[in-house]
Amino acid sequence: MGCPEISTDLDCEEARLIIEPFFFEMRHVFVEEAGLSRCRKTRLYCAPWMHDTERHFAACRDDGLVVVVAPELAELPVETVVAILAHEFGHATDYLYPAEFALDRDRKARRRRRVEADDVQWARWAKAWTRRDDDLVEVTADAVAEFATGNRIGYLGPCQLQAFDRGRARPQGLR
Repeated sequence: MGCPEISTDLDCEEARLIIEPFFFEMRHVFVEEAGLSRCRKTRLYCAPWMHDTERHFAACRDDGLVVVVAPELAELPVETVVAILAHEFGHATDYLYPAEFALDRDRKARRRRRVEADDVQWARWAKAWTRRDDDLVEVTADAVAEFATGNRIGYLGPCQLQAFDRGRARPQGLR
């Protein structure tokens, strides 16, 4: 069974009004509960071109300041919407706090701070952070989302969409 196409009759304004409360709640979790205050700057935009594949409902700009959602995101189950937004805030955090999150052996995010290392060590971490492949960037977003929310991101269904505390780890090469 392939990934079914999700469609909507909602325009971006209508979809944004549905998605926005979940976005604000997830931003609250990252900023207020996890102490990631730079995420306060992250904004939500809706664009019809975002849904360019059957499983592509949201993305984060690589400066962490913008999460763009497709109007079709509003048609997904609430728990999927929230997990997708958590993943995108994981990206936003990773970009807003470059090289501060590392993965341990269990693929859990660990936050490192500049006081933990001298300038040479920090420069090594920053250089390695810029050289990550797409799979590591995606796995890091999931790990940061778990760090902030306390819920593991898994992937379910024929579209392999994000879910909290269910599903398998992100398949390698999933775009």
